[in-house]
Amino acid sequence: MTTSLRLPHIAIMRSINFAAAAAATAIGTILVTACGPASRPASLPPASTPVPTNTATGAATGTAQAIAASAPAIPIAVESDSQMKAEGNHGPSSSILLPASCRLTGTTLTADGTYSNGGFVPNVYNRYGDIVVLYALGAPSPGYPQGQQLGASDVSDSPAVGSRARWHVRLSIPRAAGTPARCVVAAQPTHDGQFAP
Repeated sequence: MTTSLRLPHIAIMRSINFAAAAAATAIGTILVTACGPASRPASLPPASTPVPTNTATGAATGTAQAIAASAPAIPIAVESDSQMKAEGNHGPSSSILLPASCRLTGTTLTADGTYSNGGFVPNVYNRYGDIVVLYALGAPSPGYPQGQQLGASDVSDSPAVGSRARWHVRLSIPRAAGTPARCVVAAQPTHDGQFAP
């Protein structure tokens, strides 16, 4: 028994392809018009800016890092020993932290840096279970000469003190809280000292 396949006529296929191409062009024109520079918020990169990702990890690479680096820089400082004690933080000094930058991207504040002493971190920080905590402060105002605290990083977003690698810590700030004027980082103990036997 012989079965014959009925193939579509070439002219019909060409007209279907032409119609599909015309529809795609029309949709593309609508999207470009709706998402053009005039309709984009100033905080977003141009529509033509690619954001490549690492296909293995899904992490942003290349241009995405450049976009993050171009986010507004905010002054950053390390919490002093006297400020730490006033806040009830009696752990090791935060002077071990060497912040490099603090940047605001949308509502996310991200700080990063290294450690003093060439990256060597004394074991006492591990015993206290210290983490790098990021605080966001607003501009000075009546009753708040140092600026009102807008937020602090969650434990899950605060890295442990003790690695020679760069540290990164982030904090999400609700829009209603206001715009941060400066960042402060501190080595914050998560529990009391554990003494060796």
